[in-house]
Amino acid sequence: MSLILPLLAALAAMLAVGWAFSRMERRNAAQSARWALGVGGVLLGVLLTVRGLAVLGAPMIAAALGLLGVALRGGRRRGGDDGAEGGGERTRTQSSRGGMSVREAREVLGVGPDAGEDEIRAAYRTLMKQVHPDAGGTDALAARVREAYDVLTKAK
Repeated sequence: MSLILPLLAALAAMLAVGWAFSRMERRNAAQSARWALGVGGVLLGVLLTVRGLAVLGAPMIAAALGLLGVALRGGRRRGGDDGAEGGGERTRTQSSRGGMSVREAREVLGVGPDAGEDEIRAAYRTLMKQVHPDAGGTDALAARVREAYDVLTKAK
């Protein structure tokens, strides 16, 4: 009977945290998770170390400090490419997976900076007929052409 109340409290806390995370933007939720896990990991590691389990506590503290270091940098990679090395066109549209810049997308489709939506669509269709896996191309080439089309249509 003495375990029921702490278990219910832990369940309520998990539900509250889950609800709070579901209301956040993805980037903010990831940053909050880094802070929470970092602080919690340091505290648990110190507790384990003080209780005589330094074999478990010390690595936990090290991992938690790593999470806190990433949280302090704002989740950015050290020396990461933010895509701002030349002109306004170098901004990334899909930064989560290394995305393609507008300039790269124009090069892939072979269209100029002043290309309209119809010209972009025509270039996409022509190129896709050549690189589609059913026409002897590869999935990777078709995906790259599709990504270039998506980048340019979202940029307009």
